[in-house]
Amino acid sequence: MHTNPVPMLRIRHPDISEVQIEWHRELISIGRDQQNDIVITHPLASRRHATLEHDAHGYLVRDLKSTNGTFVNGQVISDVMRLNSQDVILVGATEIVFVDPEATQKGELPNFSVRKPPEGDIIIDDGAKTVHIKGVLLDPPLTVKEFQLLHLLYRRNGNVVSKEDIAKDIWDYEVYDFNAIDALVYRVRQRIEVDPAQPKFLVTVRGFGYKLIINSDS
Repeated sequence: MHTNPVPMLRIRHPDISEVQIEWHRELISIGRDQQNDIVITHPLASRRHATLEHDAHGYLVRDLKSTNGTFVNGQVISDVMRLNSQDVILVGATEIVFVDPEATQKGELPNFSVRKPPEGDIIIDDGAKTVHIKGVLLDPPLTVKEFQLLHLLYRRNGNVVSKEDIAKDIWDYEVYDFNAIDALVYRVRQRIEVDPAQPKFLVTVRGFGYKLIINSDS
């Protein structure tokens, strides 16, 4: 007897290995309270923060008037939002990636699939959280903060990003020691540069910050 594939949730807690669970139930609760189906202990998560729901029309996420909001693909939602495969839900500092195994068969491709293919030596897919360097997939993938830094610089289209802006975007608390940013930049360069000591992609602009050059000269 044929059974339909079950949607999956890939849960990425900070500094904890990714957990993958099957979505069988019509409602999954998310929040800081221990009675939730998905417990998120981060202080920015509300006790009853959000729910994941399944109805006749598909899958959705509902924010339960949380204090700090529920985000989907980087955008805060006001109430309810329908989910597409590879959508990334952010609660506190935890990412929940929705994976619908039937999405391609149903024609519900992620939004980026209908866009003009990006150009450049560095291509970042925010939905799939993947990075390609000159057409080669970066494997193993970057850590959460490494990806956040690279994606922030990627979004700025070659413009310089200050350390202050990097701290505000990547850390959910005030950063007083910019050595953490320098260390993060160092780790990303180790992954994406042929010669990290002479970077071609992630460039320092002394006195101002960093910028990403998606087309290297080499």
